[in-house]
Amino acid sequence: MNHDTENVVPAAHAPRERLTGRHWLYFTMITLVLLTDGMDVTIVSHVFPTLIKEWGVSVGGGIAFVVAVGFLAMGLGAIISGALSVRWGRKTILILSVVIFGSATALGGTSADFTQFVIWRLLGCVGMGAAMASGNTLLADLVPARSRAGLLAAAYAGVGLGTTVGATLAGLLLPTVGWRALLIVGGVIPLVIILVLAFVVPESPARRAAKLAGTMPVKVPAKDRVSVRTVLGKKFVTTTLLLWIFGFFSLGTQLLIAQYLPTLLQLPVPGLDTVQSSTIVGLYGFTSVLGSIVLGLLLARGSRFTVIGGALCLAAVMALVVSMAREPSFGSLLVILGITGFILPSAFGPTRGVLAAMSFPESARGLGMGVTEFGGRLGSATGGVVGGTLIATGMGLSGIFLVLLLPIGVLLGALAGLRQQSRHFQAAEETFDGSNAAKPEPKRKTSLQSVED
Repeated sequence: MNHDTENVVPAAHAPRERLTGRHWLYFTMITLVLLTDGMDVTIVSHVFPTLIKEWGVSVGGGIAFVVAVGFLAMGLGAIISGALSVRWGRKTILILSVVIFGSATALGGTSADFTQFVIWRLLGCVGMGAAMASGNTLLADLVPARSRAGLLAAAYAGVGLGTTVGATLAGLLLPTVGWRALLIVGGVIPLVIILVLAFVVPESPARRAAKLAGTMPVKVPAKDRVSVRTVLGKKFVTTTLLLWIFGFFSLGTQLLIAQYLPTLLQLPVPGLDTVQSSTIVGLYGFTSVLGSIVLGLLLARGSRFTVIGGALCLAAVMALVVSMAREPSFGSLLVILGITGFILPSAFGPTRGVLAAMSFPESARGLGMGVTEFGGRLGSATGGVVGGTLIATGMGLSGIFLVLLLPIGVLLGALAGLRQQSRHFQAAEETFDGSNAAKPEPKRKTSLQSVED
């Protein structure tokens, strides 16, 4: 039987369904997964200064290499998860992803040398990239369409909270039991969370409906493969390109700060110690949680383009404020970066996922978000190289934040392009290209509502 398994259930599954306790349970569990993702990224960034001292690793060489290639591995994981989720299901891929990055992080604590550390880190990054993409996609599938943008943004608060948890663990464990124990603890936590998720979170509605109907194919049918052409075909190619650009600069900028902030704070200027830098990074992560929640509330009530555009403008203001702090004290940095954490991570972090989830119908959502995430990871790899190079040449905290104005300008341009594309789709009253013209008209309208919601 030739069934499109992603469309057994209409694309706008329960579009007017109200949020219930089960939706909040799904939201909570997936948010916890994103928390562990952000936690493990942060933990490793706190380990870098110790590796520089213990193994003589250079910032511009070894550390920059780990950061750059690690982000490429995350992008690879995002693409793989998007492709495999069509056949194996979002939930299955999410569980497998977390098992990979949790185990690899813990095993990284057993590394005998920097080479072994790099191997475990890259494997963990593949899992983290897959977990981010599949987790967001599963959440988008499980919640009502009218609440999708707000909940996706709010769930990203888990990444910021993970930054706080990771910084707190680093501050507690690094001075006492060392970096190896820190990595082991950071790897065990996601394994515990995913064990609980496996029992309480279901598979996406379309996947479950197909299984109940006995229509799950052994091989991916032709109609499922059309999703690739939908994302890259003439109707969506401009949107996909703009999402790549947005993902490239948004995640690249966000993770450049996340990866190098501890190192920047421990440079001769401002010259903070490990506990002080961990405190600031922890506050930065905590305020980013609040920022993501506020962003989610605003997205639930207003245009995603207006809300995200406003957040990016505020990010530009805060980048200027930080750049003007030439010789800041610990106290002033605590205040300034606390406020910055409320704005920058929200503008750079959840926004690409929100835009991607609302730009593609359910059948192409997993791959569309995977493609967007891959663009983000390419940007992160570039940001890792650029950040390490700039620090190695003597650029400090203020200089790095001044450079952020360039990617913010590009993001505003890409956002304007995506808004124009959205208006184009609305005017044309179509979402799929000619390869899907055979679909019944009600589904075409429902898919458009999902795209334009």
